[in-house]
Amino acid sequence: MITVLSRPFSSGRASLLAAIGLASGLIFGVSTVSAVSPATDKESLWTQHCLAWERTITPNTACVYGDRASRVVVALVGDSHASHLFPARARHWKLVVLVKISCGFADMRIRNLHLGREYTECTTWNRNVVKRLAVLKPALTLVAMSRRALHPVRSVDSTNTAKGLAVGRMIMKVPGQVAVIIDAPFRGANASYIPKTTALSYSLGAIERIAVAYSRDWLINLTAATCPRWPCPVVVNRITKFRDTEHFTATFSRTVLGVPGGALDVALDAHLP
Repeated sequence: MITVLSRPFSSGRASLLAAIGLASGLIFGVSTVSAVSPATDKESLWTQHCLAWERTITPNTACVYGDRASRVVVALVGDSHASHLFPARARHWKLVVLVKISCGFADMRIRNLHLGREYTECTTWNRNVVKRLAVLKPALTLVAMSRRALHPVRSVDSTNTAKGLAVGRMIMKVPGQVAVIIDAPFRGANASYIPKTTALSYSLGAIERIAVAYSRDWLINLTAATCPRWPCPVVVNRITKFRDTEHFTATFSRTVLGVPGGALDVALDAHLP
C-alpha cells in the first residue's frame, strides 16, 4: 500500500511517479536467480564504495547511476535499509545514491553501537546530504532506514513519536517530492518461516507513518509483498528473501520487489491520480 498525504505536487511530478515502475532506480531489471549464497547476496554498492562507512562524512559524488545526462534526478537516501533496495540497473534518468551505514535520515543526535559513542559522523553526513539535495533538486527523493538503528543520545528521544518527528523534520528540508519506504520486516533467527509477531516487531511502520504525517509526504509499504501470508516464508520459488536478520538479498529485491509490475510498481501506479 502507498499512502498519499497532502503535500502538493504537479501533474508532471505525478507522471514521473506513475512511470517509476518502468524507469525507477528501485526497479530491477529481470534476471535469473543468482546461485550466490544468501549471506553474501549483497547489492553492488558494497563493492563500489557507495555505501558509506561509519567515519565517512561526505557523499561520494561518483555514486550516480542510470542516465547521467538525464535532467530527471532521483535520489536514494538513508542507511543500509535503503541500500538493500538499490537497483541492479537504472534506466532513463539519473539516480544519485546517498546512503551511509547505520545512519538514519533523522534530525536527531544518535549513538553508534559499533563505535560506542555519539555518531557525530551521521549528523554531519545528513547535513551534507541535505546540502547536496539542495543543489541537485531531485524530482523525487526515496528515503528508507532501519527502525532498529536509531539509538538516540537523549532518553527523551527514545519514543517512536520522537523518532518519527525527527525523520519528518529532516525530510522537510528536502526539495521536491519525497517518498518514505517502510522498513523491512524483521526475520530474527527464523530459518524457514517468520511469525507475524516477529516480522512486525519493533513497531514496524510507526516511525515512517509519524514522519509523513508531519511532513505531508508519501508513504510506501512493501510489507505485504515481502510477507503475503503468515507465517512468512523465508524462501519463495527458490529465492531467499533475507541475507541476515533484516536485510533483503539482492536477488529478492531484483526479482520480486523490483520487477516491472512488481510491488513498488503496482503500489505507485494504483494510488496515483
